[in-house]
Amino acid sequence: MKCPRDGTQLTRVIIAGVELDKCHKCDGIWCDRDEMERLRDLKISEVEELLEQKYGSPSFHEGKPAGHMRCPRCGEEARLIEYTVSYGKPVNIDRCQRCFGVWLDDRELNAIVEEKKRVDKITPEGPLLALLRSIGLAFRAEK
Repeated sequence: MKCPRDGTQLTRVIIAGVELDKCHKCDGIWCDRDEMERLRDLKISEVEELLEQKYGSPSFHEGKPAGHMRCPRCGEEARLIEYTVSYGKPVNIDRCQRCFGVWLDDRELNAIVEEKKRVDKITPEGPLLALLRSIGLAFRAEK
């Protein structure tokens, strides 16, 4: 697969049992469907730094971008569409409308993981209940 940002050949990397595809030129990461969510739910900090420690910065086969960002999994027939992931602090990422894979530019995975951990810390009962409380549909029982 090729990097949708710069056309460089992606390299398979593994973190906590999750297989990802990484561009060693721009440090972007391709997550197949549900892999970003699996990483987000781990209790690991600085995921991108752990990948750098484990895999270093190997040489890479540089390529050329193909105009608009295209899905590295689906190829030319599927464009990546920008959308926002937010638990409070929005992060713009790119997703394939066909296979639902996600392209994360450098530092976006860390931002998503850290924001999820921050929200979990302040909402130990879970994000759904916290959302309901924030809009006034759920109340805490007084002890």
